[in-house]
Amino acid sequence: MKSWQSSIVVAIVISYAIATGIRAECPLDHYFLGQEDELLFVEKSQVYRHGVPGEGYYPLSWSPIYHRWSVGEPGFSDTIDPAYGFPPEIQLEGTPGADYEIWFEILDLSPDFKIQMNDGTWLDAIGDRYNLSDWTEHHVHMKYCAYVPESPTPDYPFYVTYRLVDDLGPYQPTPPFSLVFNVPTPTVEVAEPVYRGVLSSLTNAEIAFTFHRPIAVIDGPPVTITDEATHSHDYYTGYFDYVISPDGLTLTLAQIGGTLPNEIWLEIALTDHTRDAATDFAAVPFTHFTHILYLPGNCDGDKDVDLDDFASFVACMEGPRTPVGSGCQCADLDEDDDADLVDFAQLQKAFAGPLP
Repeated sequence: MKSWQSSIVVAIVISYAIATGIRAECPLDHYFLGQEDELLFVEKSQVYRHGVPGEGYYPLSWSPIYHRWSVGEPGFSDTIDPAYGFPPEIQLEGTPGADYEIWFEILDLSPDFKIQMNDGTWLDAIGDRYNLSDWTEHHVHMKYCAYVPESPTPDYPFYVTYRLVDDLGPYQPTPPFSLVFNVPTPTVEVAEPVYRGVLSSLTNAEIAFTFHRPIAVIDGPPVTITDEATHSHDYYTGYFDYVISPDGLTLTLAQIGGTLPNEIWLEIALTDHTRDAATDFAAVPFTHFTHILYLPGNCDGDKDVDLDDFASFVACMEGPRTPVGSGCQCADLDEDDDADLVDFAQLQKAFAGPLP
């Protein structure tokens, strides 16, 4: 079956379902919006299903008619839609427009990138919003369009970052979430929750955010670092200084003092002081988790595992069930409070030699 024939079949199926009141599962990808304990969330199991799931992006196709690169998914649906069988406890309660009113907001958008809703509305700027509760079918389709020339073929990612908000107030907003198009974003090592306090013995522990667009830090700290469970003890914030890369796309935090805890999780969150340099909107990173520039066995904090680290390990190795001494915690790779042959085996696996 040719692609235009497939499109006709899909259109007939959807038209029949609407006319008869019977909704079949839509063949296109969608985000699904729901709630849990009055917090909005997006269910993402269908996102990138028709893109490149392993790398997390949607390829774009060139249209010689419209002179743009585009793709027609994903859209938004909600968990009320009976075709998808979501449990009732995560569905929004009440009547749309009366009890709740869910909008998506654009927090970040690539230059030359626009979004067309299936009612003809265009969204093309940071801060644009769309009322997802103003539907009759609990279901909306979207087209994502990059207005750049066909040649040279763009070799960089396009992106949009959303959040959902309830303008009538019962439900709390979602965290930001991003879509990527054309090519994958730069690969980062992701830790979830954001950061685990196991780096107390490292010299120059570092944590970095990578952004879509250049950022600036205005009138305050770029992040807060708190106890993840209680959201308290923000004095951890003072343990780090920061530097912004020359291109403005990477914010790196470097530990300058203090001792990080081993027994709790720390949450690192961007503050409103971290701004988009061009628009002054709050900055949104590619990933909403930081990645840790840390290698197990890197005792000297120079971001590699080489012979210098082996020498440090040998000096610290006291064998099993002998607690590691001050300054030797980096030799305890398996975190059992000693430096023994098990740790040495892990050190060997991590060995890669000095950075070029």
